[in-house]
Amino acid sequence: MDSDMFRYQIPFFSPRYRILTFDWRGQGKSEATPEGYDIESLYEDAVELLERLNTGPVHWVGVSMGGFAGLRLAARRPDLIRSLIAVGTSDEAEKWHKKLKWGLLAWIFRLAGAGPVIPGIEKALFGRTRLSDPAFRPILDEYEAKWKRLPKEPTFRTAWAIFNRKAVTPELLRIQAPVLVATGEEDASRPLEEARRMTARIPGARMEVIPKAGHSSPLEQPEYFNDMLMRFLQTVPRQS
Repeated sequence: MDSDMFRYQIPFFSPRYRILTFDWRGQGKSEATPEGYDIESLYEDAVELLERLNTGPVHWVGVSMGGFAGLRLAARRPDLIRSLIAVGTSDEAEKWHKKLKWGLLAWIFRLAGAGPVIPGIEKALFGRTRLSDPAFRPILDEYEAKWKRLPKEPTFRTAWAIFNRKAVTPELLRIQAPVLVATGEEDASRPLEEARRMTARIPGARMEVIPKAGHSSPLEQPEYFNDMLMRFLQTVPRQS
């Protein structure tokens, strides 16, 4: 996935906020490097990006892998994070049965490309409501075409990094910024129970369930997502 995930959020929030989107290494328009796809390296990429751009503390909106990095940023670099919106993500390591399932899909992709695994990818990334919605079919077609163009090796390395990430649960108590944990009601990749556990571990965090959405809620329920995010941002104390 790439920053197109936020195609509906950018125009909505641009009149009120300075918006920065980027593609992780090996994704979208970013360079496919030989290494550095593990979550810790991606966290370091994010730190360097924010420091070089001199953004000051930001409202970090991270979906899935972006949330993995966001949790680490909020815990380790509070000077860079004004608030954290962690969507469809987890502080825990991947369960062994998911490692086995998604690891198999990743290896098939590495050997044969996206074609054989597109049904599995779609079920992982989108909820049943949108998968059965004819009006959503153009977006699915668009993403299927995009997945077929993905370079095999960096995509495999990215997937492998996600499945083999380490837990950051002990670090959550260090998070001081306001946190919204959001999850899709139909998210098959990151179930509600994970979000509930993570919310309970972060001091002061709140949780919201996005109805009729899977793992890609900004695309699946953009109006609800935008309203949810705006409501949360309005509760974040102003900087002095």
